[in-house]
Amino acid sequence: MAAAAQLFPHGDAVYTRETQQLAISDGEINFLWAFIQGSIMTPETRSVLLRGFGFCERHAWIHLSVEMAFRQRHFLGPVILYRALIDKAVQAVQPQRFASRHRIRQLRASGPCLLCALNVSRAGAGASSQARLQRGRDSTKLCAFATNLAPLWCPKVCTLCAGTAEKADALSQCRPHLLAAAKMKKPIDLSQQRGMLQELSEHLARYERSFVAGAAEPRDYDRAALIAAIGWCCGWRPLIALLHHNP
Repeated sequence: MAAAAQLFPHGDAVYTRETQQLAISDGEINFLWAFIQGSIMTPETRSVLLRGFGFCERHAWIHLSVEMAFRQRHFLGPVILYRALIDKAVQAVQPQRFASRHRIRQLRASGPCLLCALNVSRAGAGASSQARLQRGRDSTKLCAFATNLAPLWCPKVCTLCAGTAEKADALSQCRPHLLAAAKMKKPIDLSQQRGMLQELSEHLARYERSFVAGAAEPRDYDRAALIAAIGWCCGWRPLIALLHHNP
């Protein structure tokens, strides 16, 4: 966890508030338990997720946490989704005759977060047993997964999400903070993002191929790319808060 310690410059109160906001509702667990069985792969759902550039910051990490709680490390659905999103981002930052401010529009979501739109946080437990609800709320497997890979994804953390803004530059910003900078008409150099995004795309492609029968196991760099891709697409604060409270 030493490699991730640099991500926690704030006091406990900040992360306590973040962690409280991450509390997973019965409705979210009940929905996601069914969702992770394959719904993420249906064309209609995939289209909504691509338009929304994934989930909102909160639901992105809740989704991965529930995936980890029930499916261990079989992250085929998330890997396919975030590879597609990173590839979409790679295309957006390619050199073109347009200025960065015009190209960054391609990084904007054109639809809402799927889970927010469905308002699943207010739904009931449905047919989920108490044992399933308890297991779905357990984020320790996600924390262990992220902690073991921390030296590989820490360099890609958005310093604005982490609260170390004095170190911020274009390379260290996630997509939401890049969009916020564009809205405030701050200078943006997307060329600094290009190499990092291409690297993530290559690792995610290798990770995706590892799920084919007989394929080689993914490397730690490939697994860490999933963490980095989610952080870049959606924001890092929920993961940072979880790791702060689960050292």
